[in-house]
Amino acid sequence: MTVREAFAILLLAAALSAPAMAQPAAGPTIGLAAPPTSFDPHYQTHAPSFALQRHVFETMLDWSPEGALLPLLAREWAPLETGHGWEFRLDPAARFQDGSPVTAEDVAASLQRARTLPNSPSPLTPFFRDIRAVEIVDARTLRLTTDGAVPLLPTNMTTLMVIPARLAAAATGAFNDGSAAIGSGAWRLARFRPGEGAVLQADPGWWRPAAEHPAWPQLSLRAIPQDAARVAALLAGDVALIEAVPPRDFSVLDARDDVALARAQSPRLIYIALDQRDAVPDGVLDADGAPPPRNPLADVRVRRALSLAIDRDALVAQVMQGEARATGQLLPADSVSADASLPPPALDRPEARRLLAEAGWPRGFRLTLTGPQDRYVNDVETLQAVAQMWGQVGVATEVQTMPNAAWLPRFVQGRFAASLSGWLGLSGEPQSYLTAMLASRDRARGRGSFNPGGYANPALDALIDRAVETPGSDARQALWRQAVRLAVVDDAALLPLLHGVNAWAMRRGLAFAARRDGLTIGTGLRPAP
Repeated sequence: MTVREAFAILLLAAALSAPAMAQPAAGPTIGLAAPPTSFDPHYQTHAPSFALQRHVFETMLDWSPEGALLPLLAREWAPLETGHGWEFRLDPAARFQDGSPVTAEDVAASLQRARTLPNSPSPLTPFFRDIRAVEIVDARTLRLTTDGAVPLLPTNMTTLMVIPARLAAAATGAFNDGSAAIGSGAWRLARFRPGEGAVLQADPGWWRPAAEHPAWPQLSLRAIPQDAARVAALLAGDVALIEAVPPRDFSVLDARDDVALARAQSPRLIYIALDQRDAVPDGVLDADGAPPPRNPLADVRVRRALSLAIDRDALVAQVMQGEARATGQLLPADSVSADASLPPPALDRPEARRLLAEAGWPRGFRLTLTGPQDRYVNDVETLQAVAQMWGQVGVATEVQTMPNAAWLPRFVQGRFAASLSGWLGLSGEPQSYLTAMLASRDRARGRGSFNPGGYANPALDALIDRAVETPGSDARQALWRQAVRLAVVDDAALLPLLHGVNAWAMRRGLAFAARRDGLTIGTGLRPAP
C-alpha cells in the first residue's frame, strides 16, 4: 500500500464516521478538482478557469449537457451569402449585470481582446484564427468575414466570453480582484482567490427566464485537488457536490443512500506530448546516464515504439477502473469525424524493442515523464503506469509531477521532454485539436499554441487549411480523417491514451445534469424533484 492510498483510506474513514453537516442556508459549496488560476475570461485556454468564469460571463453560443449547440447571447446565426463568414444576431433581452444591453460593439471588443491579450500562457487565438474582418452592422448584428467558408466558426464562438466594451482595456488583475468582473451571467463575483476558488452571488436581474435562475442566492466553489480529500469533504457534508469523482470510488459512492452520482462520457483526449526538436531536451539521457548524442524522441521509430509499449487496455481496466475508453486517435468513437479504421494501438513489446534497436537505441535510454498532479482524473496514477510500461521495453522512466499551476506554463513553453496532457473539443470534429496541438507553431495565425514539442509538417498544415474551408460535411470529415492519420499514426506526433468519463457526486436531495463537456456550472445544481 502506498502512502497516498493509506492517506486516502484514513480520510474516507474519517468522513464515514463523521455526522453529515448541512450546507449553509445561503447556498451550497462545490468541491473543484483543479484550481482555477484566473478570472480573466480571455487570459488562457484553461478549462477549470473557464468553468468558473462561465458563471459570471456568457458566450455567444452554448452547449447543452448532451453536446448540442444552443443559442445564448446570439439568438440567431447564419452563413454570409458569399459563403465566406457568418452573421450573428444578439438576443435583444441580453443585459450585463450593470443593466446595460449586450451589443455587437461589446462582442467585437471581446473578440479583439481575446485575440490580442499579451502574456497568455495558452491563448484563445486557435478558436478565432480564421476571422479576417469584424463588422458591426447595427447594435445587435455582428458580421464576421473569413477567407473561406469556415463551417465550424459557430462552434468556436462557444469559447468567446463577452465583456462590456468599456472594460476591454482592463488588465487581468482587475478581473481577478473583481473590479472588472462584469458579465451577463447568472452570478456576480463576490470574491476570487487564484488557486483556491470563489464565492458568487446570484444576480436577481439576470436576463434569462426565471425558470433558469439559480436555486440559491450564494454559491461557493472551493478547489480540493486531492481526490480522497474531495470525496471525504462530500461524505462529511462540507461540500454539496464534487466533480471529477475518482473511478475507484464509484462503487462505494453508488452503494450509499446519502449520495447520488451523475456521469457523462467525455470527448477529452488524454495523451502524451513528446519533444521532437533536434536539440536534446532536459530529462533525456542515454542508458548509462550520460547526455546522448541526439534526441531519441525526434525519431518517429522511437515515438512509435513508446506508443506500442503502452497497454491502453490495462490503463482503462486498472488505472481508470473501466471508466474510460482506450483510443488511438483524437476523438471518441461516437464523434462524427472519428475513423473506425483506427483502433487503439495494441500492446506489442517485441516490436517496440525492435524499433528502438533499429533507431539506434538497442539498450534504450532514460527519460523523465512529467505531468500535473491535480488536473486530470488519476493523472498521477496514469503517469506511473506508463512509466512502468516504458521501462519494460528498455526506456527507464522517472515520473515528475507538479501542481497544474506550475505545470501548464512550463508545458506550453516546451520545457518537458515528455508530458501527460489533455484537450477538450465538443464539436465532434478535430479542428481545435489539430490547430492547437499539432499544427506548426505560428503565433500570428493562432496555431500550435498547445504544440510545445516542435512537431511541424507542412502537409498537415495544408490539410487543416483545406478542411476548415470545406463546407460539405462528408468531404470535410474525409480531410479530417486524413489529417489525423498523418499526424497521429504516420508521424506519431503525440500518443493518444484514452477518453474518460465525467463524473459528479452530490448529497441526496440535490440533482445535477451531467455534462459531456465536464464543466461544473452552478445553475445546473438544483434541489432534486
